[in-house]
Amino acid sequence: MKKTLMTVTAALALTFATGNALAASGLAYATDESGQSYTALYTESSWMAVEVPLADLGGTLPGDLSLTTSGLSAGTTITLNSTDIRGNTALLYVTVERSDTSSYVNDIASITVNAGGKALTTVSIPVYGAGYDQ
Repeated sequence: MKKTLMTVTAALALTFATGNALAASGLAYATDESGQSYTALYTESSWMAVEVPLADLGGTLPGDLSLTTSGLSAGTTITLNSTDIRGNTALLYVTVERSDTSSYVNDIASITVNAGGKALTTVSIPVYGAGYDQ
């Protein structure tokens, strides 16, 4: 009985810890200059912005923002172009590129927003790109 109770307690602790780690990485949305929302970023685009709650950045938009990404196919990159504020949301305008347009992209990008030498928040967003014959 004691062994079963310890196993259940450990499993609940692991579930709680994993749930909190996932909560720290929110699901992001993309937008364009007109305010149209998108559920993903598209390759070969430089007109989309990732929406991040301003509160996640400390309530202000730091001037030294940078991005690091993971979860992308080899040769696919997301680069920060500029930033803006819309209401209580920071808009991080990005360029999404890939080195090989003949293969498709169907990834979940994990984007960490950095400033002042530390990570402020991490968001996740799908990244899509169709494959084209060349």
